[in-house]
Amino acid sequence: MADLPSRHSIRLIRTAGIIVGVALGAVLAAVLIHDYSRRAAAARSQGHALARGAQRLLDAQLHGLQRALQGIVRDVQDIDSTAPGLAGQLIAKNIAGVGERKTELRDLMLVDANGQALTSGTPDPRIREWATTHVGDAAALALGPLTKGADGRWNMPVALPMPHGGWVFARVNQAQFQDVVDHIDAGRHGVTAITDRFAVIVARTGSGDDVAGQPVSVLWAPGGLGGDVGLSKLDNTERLVASNDPAMYPLGVGVGIAVRDFMGPWYNFLGVSIAIWVLYWLGFAFLYRRVAEADIAQRHHVSELTEATVRWRQAQRLGHTGTWRADARRNRLTWDAQVEGMLGVTATGEGIDDATFYGYIHPEDVERSREAFVHAWRTGATLNLDFRWMRPDGTQRWISGTGAIVEIEGEKAMTGTVVDATSRIETQRQLAEAEQRFRLMFERTPLPAWVFDLDSLEFLEVNAAAMRNYGYSRAEFLRMAVIDIRPESEVAPLQHALATQDTATMMGRTWVHRRKDGSLLDVRIHTTALEFMGHHARLVLAEDVTERSRAERDLAWRATHDMLTGLANTEALTDFLDRRFGTRRWYEVIYVHLRGLDLISDTYGLEAGRTVLQQVGRRFATLGTDFGMAAHRPSERFLLAVMQPDKRERAMEALTSAVSEPVLLDGTWHALDPEIGVATHPADGTSAEQIIAAAAMAAHFHGETSGLPRPFDASMAERSIERLRMASRIRQAIDQNEFTLHFQPILDTNTGRVQKLEALLRWPSVDGTFVSPEDFIPLSEETGLIVEIGRWVFEEAAQCHVALERAGHGALTIAVNVSAVQFQRTDVATDVGNAIERFELPRGALAIELTESSLMANRRSAMAAMRRLSAQGTHVSLDDFGTGFSSMAYLRDLPIDSLKIDRVFVSDVSTNERSASICRAIITLAHTLGMTVVAEGVETQAQLAWLAAAGCDSVQGFHRARPMAFDALVDFLRDQPKDDVAIPG
Repeated sequence: MADLPSRHSIRLIRTAGIIVGVALGAVLAAVLIHDYSRRAAAARSQGHALARGAQRLLDAQLHGLQRALQGIVRDVQDIDSTAPGLAGQLIAKNIAGVGERKTELRDLMLVDANGQALTSGTPDPRIREWATTHVGDAAALALGPLTKGADGRWNMPVALPMPHGGWVFARVNQAQFQDVVDHIDAGRHGVTAITDRFAVIVARTGSGDDVAGQPVSVLWAPGGLGGDVGLSKLDNTERLVASNDPAMYPLGVGVGIAVRDFMGPWYNFLGVSIAIWVLYWLGFAFLYRRVAEADIAQRHHVSELTEATVRWRQAQRLGHTGTWRADARRNRLTWDAQVEGMLGVTATGEGIDDATFYGYIHPEDVERSREAFVHAWRTGATLNLDFRWMRPDGTQRWISGTGAIVEIEGEKAMTGTVVDATSRIETQRQLAEAEQRFRLMFERTPLPAWVFDLDSLEFLEVNAAAMRNYGYSRAEFLRMAVIDIRPESEVAPLQHALATQDTATMMGRTWVHRRKDGSLLDVRIHTTALEFMGHHARLVLAEDVTERSRAERDLAWRATHDMLTGLANTEALTDFLDRRFGTRRWYEVIYVHLRGLDLISDTYGLEAGRTVLQQVGRRFATLGTDFGMAAHRPSERFLLAVMQPDKRERAMEALTSAVSEPVLLDGTWHALDPEIGVATHPADGTSAEQIIAAAAMAAHFHGETSGLPRPFDASMAERSIERLRMASRIRQAIDQNEFTLHFQPILDTNTGRVQKLEALLRWPSVDGTFVSPEDFIPLSEETGLIVEIGRWVFEEAAQCHVALERAGHGALTIAVNVSAVQFQRTDVATDVGNAIERFELPRGALAIELTESSLMANRRSAMAAMRRLSAQGTHVSLDDFGTGFSSMAYLRDLPIDSLKIDRVFVSDVSTNERSASICRAIITLAHTLGMTVVAEGVETQAQLAWLAAAGCDSVQGFHRARPMAFDALVDFLRDQPKDDVAIPG
């Protein structure tokens, strides 16, 4: 009879195994079907996304071509309206320029309404057919059928209608369309193709122009996996086809994702699923066999179990575990000697009643113990009870008892075992207290904290700060793992650190965590390993350092970038080049000084200057992205590092175009004045700092080399050193008072009377010669030393005027030339006034001569300065009039007393009618405005006679008097008749 339950269990296992096997097969089949559908849908979605992306690239290219042709249309209209006589020549030049920029266009030309060429080139004879029937806006770019040129390459004719008839026509190289499809990654065996409205292939992935011009039908025909899967006739490959209808232009894009690319993993999954199902049936057969064998062995175990029970009782005695029994009928408890030793109370034989028993239990545990016994008696449940026992000797012990109801000889009783649990309970109490302290500290710490299992990485406990800072509830946390609060990029480093127990890495780096709302924060963690609730765990405290990290990143960025342009600074560029290229690899640095940017700020204000600087910065950022790295060197200087030799020509062309294009400010275009220098590594230096310095030297070099850019050569360094030496000599000359003044008289044209004197700066050499002003004046202006020199000239001229007054010639005015740099950087009116006041000179004792360039930089400040000069009696002459940017506004608005005709007009005034006309006009203009006229460079009697006849007021030149030192000047004036000295009115 005992065999029946066992056999029933075997049948149940067999039935259940078959049912589970069938269910497993059904589940695997459902999963395979679902996975197949999902992969097909994903491939279809990918194909459509790629088709849309390719369509956008294609439209962008065609839109760029359309804009180029539209530019030609606008230029043709402008040329026809402004210069009809030169229209043919200008239009041809314009078209040639566009063709040079747009190399993808061939045969760029104008075609009339009948399809005949208006400019050089060969038009498409069928242009009237496809250019007037294209899809889209009538004014949009029309695309014709693909044709093969004489060179064997495919081209697509394009045309843009002109407002008054005809088209701008060109042929586009098929390689442009091939470039679009080659940049679309449709998988290892996928294909991207472009087709036109004539159902012809324009370009196909990886095929070059081999399939261009073939019909679309060869790309894919209906295959065997459904209506949206095509079989390519070109390579017999089945592909899932996705296409994008033309939008702006009549070219469509199709993408074919190879079936074997996206279904390959599914076939592997199918094989694995079949293997799993087969393995299940093999395992079930093995299990069923083992169960049957176990059933046979079970009968042998029954007899052994009885023997084991006896041995267990022996072990109980050895383990100090006692047994007890409660008799419900007699209401008595008995226990063995083992229990007696634990409790210190004898209960053998008749035992003790329940009142005596409860009298030994601690008063706090009596009621709980009584309820447990009653509950077990009434329900038949197993009794499990821990209570405190008060021994007769006054000691207290924790007792753990278990029991169950049994029937012995027809009577109901409860029997069980008793164990002294004092040590265990005490240990549990201590653990509970420690856990309470831990939880108190854990919950009250202000930092987010949690404990997680090292094996499963699941959260075991979190504190309130973690829930508050991360947005999850406790229940949500306990359903998650620590990797769930991290971005994907952080998972692998965390798993590696945990696997290697690399606490230094865990605590030494900054980690990125994700809150429930998706926001990210930077944290530094403090962690230690511990045992928690039976788990090998780790305690983590997370310190939020997001703001500190952001501040550190911002400081690091500010340290290496220019805040206004966003470009790298010079130090960052230098560090990058030295680290990446070392001392041997090739790169080239282009140094650009855009003169005029600071002038825009000075003229229009700082905000306008920032706006313009940002415009230029964006241009250089684009150059840096395309060719290497760009940097800004305040305030007008930019750097471009070209990393690849094959890009140097294109980089230079792009940079030249960028700096030549004017900048827009308040609706007005402002041209830039670039100075460009180029240096190459390692030919021109072994470090980035040396290369940048060499490029800067080449940009600022003003020697025989003309044009831009200026490549660096060693001679520039030598000449630069020479210029530095010259600048040092100029400073030394200022400190040691080496300069001197010579004076050239300015005489009345008719009477020859000396009217005033022009002070000329001279720098004597040790050998008795003079350093040419052309050698040191421009350098003094560049270095700013001209300011100090100019103040010295005012002081020296004032002292000379005092000496002239002592010699009897105090009525003569001394005119001083003022540099444009000096006039812009200093308060000339104050400098002149200080010299007059210091030496107590009369009004009109000093005069100044300015060039037109001095007035150009800041007209408003120039006007204010000149009005102050006029108010203090200082006359102003406009020097070299007619050779600069002459403006009638200067003559109208500024208090100018006289004009000086430049020697370039005076030199041939008696023989050249054009020079004579210019001089005559200047004289007439000056007299009309109430100004006097001085002619410079008068060297012949013929020149003097012509000027006198034309009404010129004064002359200056070698014909009458050369520049002379002060002592020679006094002698010259002494030899003049007394009435020849002019007295200013």
